[in-house]
Amino acid sequence: MKKKRIFLILILLFAVGGFLAYNYVYQDHRDIKSETSQLEISAPYLLERFKTNNGDDLLNKTITVTGTISSMEEGAITLNESVYAQFLEPDLELKEADNVVLKGRCIGYDELFEIVKLDQCTLIK
Repeated sequence: MKKKRIFLILILLFAVGGFLAYNYVYQDHRDIKSETSQLEISAPYLLERFKTNNGDDLLNKTITVTGTISSMEEGAITLNESVYAQFLEPDLELKEADNVVLKGRCIGYDELFEIVKLDQCTLIK
């Protein structure tokens, strides 16, 4: 009888531990669209921060970037030839030379092309 109780307690502890571990590993994805922006910055200044090694604190943060569209492709735009922004919804009614404000997650700086990359972007203006 005592062995059954210990065995049931161990199974219960293992089940609870497994449940907690599963929830820790498989957390819900971030919803960048609903998050509040942690920084508002212009596209050229954002590039300058990364060039001077002062942008690492922005990685994986939600930021708002303003700038002028310098080039476009399906589902993405480039602002002031310094910020590449990939959108959640690729159907955008924008054209080159438009001034825009967008919010997205900063994923890094490409040293080869000298461009800052954002993903999960949404258009604010």
